[in-house]
Amino acid sequence: MIQHSRTAPKRPSGSIRAFLIFSIILTQISYQPLTWAQSVEDVNINTTPDSSSSLPPPPSPLPVVLSEPAPLSAEKERTPRHLINEQATPYIPPPTTFPPDQWGNRIPDFSQVGYRRGHIPLPTIIPIAITLQPSIDPRINDRARIQNAIDYVSSLPLKDVVIPDTETTIQARGVVLLQAGIYRIQGSLILNQSGVVLRGEGNGPDGTVLMAMGQFKHDFINLHGLQDPSFQSTPEYLAANIGSRELYPKNSYIILDDEVTQVADEYIPVGTFRLPVKDTSNFKVGGQVMVERYSSKNWIRRLGMDHIPKRPGDPARTVDWDSRQYDLRYVRKIKAIELRDWKVGDSGNIVSGAAVGDEVVNKAVVAAAAASVNEDTRQASSINGPQAILRYTADTNRTGKPQPFEAQKDFEEIQITVQDSQSKDNDDGGINTDGTPGYLQLDIPLVMNMDPVYGAGVVYNFKRKTHIPTDVGLENLALYSQHDPSNPYDEHHGWFAVLIDHCENCWVANVKTHHFVSGIKAGPGSKHVTIQDCEVLEPVSMPKEGGRRYMFMLQGQMGLVKRCFSEDARHDFITGAKTRGPNVFVDSEGVRANNDAGPHDRWTTGTLYDNIHSADLNVRNRGWMGSGQGWAGAFHVVYHSSADIPARFQSPPGATNWIVGFEGTLGDKGVEFDGYDATFLDPEPYDIGHTPRSLYWAQLVARLGGTEKAAEWVEKTVGVKGKSQYKGLLGRKFLSLNEIVLAGKDIQSLSRLEKDREEEQKQDEAEMEASIEQLQKDIQRMESEIREHGYGHLLNDDEDEVSEEDTW
Repeated sequence: MIQHSRTAPKRPSGSIRAFLIFSIILTQISYQPLTWAQSVEDVNINTTPDSSSSLPPPPSPLPVVLSEPAPLSAEKERTPRHLINEQATPYIPPPTTFPPDQWGNRIPDFSQVGYRRGHIPLPTIIPIAITLQPSIDPRINDRARIQNAIDYVSSLPLKDVVIPDTETTIQARGVVLLQAGIYRIQGSLILNQSGVVLRGEGNGPDGTVLMAMGQFKHDFINLHGLQDPSFQSTPEYLAANIGSRELYPKNSYIILDDEVTQVADEYIPVGTFRLPVKDTSNFKVGGQVMVERYSSKNWIRRLGMDHIPKRPGDPARTVDWDSRQYDLRYVRKIKAIELRDWKVGDSGNIVSGAAVGDEVVNKAVVAAAAASVNEDTRQASSINGPQAILRYTADTNRTGKPQPFEAQKDFEEIQITVQDSQSKDNDDGGINTDGTPGYLQLDIPLVMNMDPVYGAGVVYNFKRKTHIPTDVGLENLALYSQHDPSNPYDEHHGWFAVLIDHCENCWVANVKTHHFVSGIKAGPGSKHVTIQDCEVLEPVSMPKEGGRRYMFMLQGQMGLVKRCFSEDARHDFITGAKTRGPNVFVDSEGVRANNDAGPHDRWTTGTLYDNIHSADLNVRNRGWMGSGQGWAGAFHVVYHSSADIPARFQSPPGATNWIVGFEGTLGDKGVEFDGYDATFLDPEPYDIGHTPRSLYWAQLVARLGGTEKAAEWVEKTVGVKGKSQYKGLLGRKFLSLNEIVLAGKDIQSLSRLEKDREEEQKQDEAEMEASIEQLQKDIQRMESEIREHGYGHLLNDDEDEVSEEDTW
């Protein structure tokens, strides 16, 4: 008999034994996972199940993949513009010596765009009203649960909330806080009541992730006040009604026809706050008005848009402009009313007409009513009639009329009711003396000229067709769209990640979107919207087809995009057809776009591209592109921006686009259309000296005082140092509301919930102890059987190796 001598096998180490025992435990215990989040599901906004309460399995498995964007290419050493360290400091005053164009149009003041006119920080101190946790079961559709929470908070009364570091008081209802985790949502979410915020606990993969589920085209999160009454956010409705419902009506205003007033028959330039009208009697200080500029066939003809070159190979697709479709409406607020055409003269020491607070030149005296001038301050100090303060510059060298401005801060709502004893001037500037002619002092400057030769203008009061929500926010979230990972051109999934329309003073902040067709859009009915610190990443769609990959899109008025980032866009920073402005894109970056940033489509007015970088950036005549887009717009400013490839900047007939300090090259685009070169305002020819880094931030600081202290305050509140900080995040600690009723379901109080959880935990512990006790008995039985079969040495606690004498 042959003996084979060898080293005997080692017995299992302690860690392996622990693994074996744990494996036995798993085989012995019938474990049904009931997590804490699932137990909450039954008591926390658990609505009656409907057809959308459970997600049906997709035709093919579409995995949920959460990822971070690839790092930026290191081709350039410059800091990406959205990662800037300072925005408002150090303070350098905005340029004041840029000359007007040949018609008197000037670069307008852009400083009042964004939430609460841009100088008020986003209200992160709104109290949390309700908190939700994600469902652990991937088959659960969280849409109804989240929407019911939003609807519940929307039903709460509005309460005053004071924004820190300001004297601003807003009215808010509360925050719906979504704790970290994945929420699977088949359908859309809608926020349409004032003072409601949807907030998460972070915009990364480990934060709060909202997953747009379903293989159908739909816009994911909607902030707006107007909708088709029959609209539903369920997946069944969205899948069956794609494109068949007008979600956002084009005309949301009702004109009060008996209160329409004609604008004076004179050329009114861009940049002015002061609008001459033929009758002021219908208006009041503080009221909102619509300033409408009519279009005409003559104007269309002047632009050359009545004979747009035909698209090669498809001439029928190119459509000339119709003047009836180009009436432009601008919403403004009346800050003051002047009841006559005051003029500043420059003959000797005589000034014909003045209001209290008017700045005059050459120590002038007032030859009107009972007014006097302070010789030291050069300001009218008293005048016959109610006392009022309104600051003007006596810019007699250029226009012969005082040019208004807001030099320090938002001035009070005032009404100048000054009348003098002299007869009215014969030169009334075209104002109809049969009415009560005068000037409306507007809160926002005009960004479209008015020329009676090419189109009349009117002003009128209006009312809305429905309520317009304010102070609605979406923040600190990651938004993902489910898609087919095997198809890089898949478009049967989420379209726009966020849509904002028919709301005012709203915001989207600290939101990252992944895999949607397009990103974040503020629609035509939006006003004073801020989109900040957001990223639109990894779009999934046809890469170059029209209507896709619009990453940050402003179509309303007084919109602001700041510190935002985009990748793989078609158009990363874009406006739509007939966007009225003013709007601002500032300190933002786009990489790898396959088309341009800038005004898109037809005749946008009053946009500032300030410290923007994109692959391509143009302001030009687009000719037959699209269906005959023609002139993309006028009275735009490109300030200290850059592009990777040669840019093209043009100005239309009768209008101007201004370019200041462009950091790139210029060149043809391959397909060129007629137009004048834009006006390049480089600092050197005008002795400006050191220009500010950013025009927007310089104008904002100037409006708030124009000092280094004001700049530091702006930087601290709305600049980089004022980025939104979210306090009171729960970090996965569940809190509920006390005894509320929502969607027919009682939500238990926190104490009741904790008590139930304690009882469940005790029961689970008792069951586990019983299982462990039984397991110990089973292990003892198994050890006895092992020893009976001669393998007792495997159970030895000695860590030494088995002796070499042992043989098999």
